Amino acid sequence: MTEAPDLPDLSPEDSHPRAVAALTDPFFWSLTEETAPFGNETAHETLAAFRDFRDEHPTTSPLQLLDALLERWEVDNAGWNAVDAAEVQALGEQDEYSLLTRDEAILALAFSQILTEGRLDAEVRRRALLALARQALPSLLSAFEGRALERALRIDRMRAVLSERWD
Repeated sequence: MTEAPDLPDLSPEDSHPRAVAALTDPFFWSLTEETAPFGNETAHETLAAFRDFRDEHPTTSPLQLLDALLERWEVDNAGWNAVDAAEVQALGEQDEYSLLTRDEAILALAFSQILTEGRLDAEVRRRALLALARQALPSLLSAFEGRALERALRIDRMRAVLSERWD
């Protein structure tokens, strides 16, 4: 049996004041709630990697980190603009792992940057908002079964936060 990986630290006390002011819902601070931006292993790794990346590369685009993570995970780095239900369905049938992991990673990256820096790169925001549009599709919400409505409400809340001014 393998040992569970260490979870990254996630608390308002260690976050940017702008993030604390905007992320008022408790689910934003959960590392275990699957409907939250940090509630999966992809997000845990992305958060930890972003913190390390910023220590080593304080001014480099976070998209460089995203590209490296996706390559390491063997995730297709394409399909970012797909939001049409039929197109997303086709992507999922072709490579469900890449579709879901890519969305988890970009959402975690967006919220990691907000937590760490109190700002958000414009292209990271754009991709994260597209990921939320995909995640709000009935075909992807259905994976949350009895929690689909809760997930949809949290997607709306995440969309609202990402749509705020973060420059």
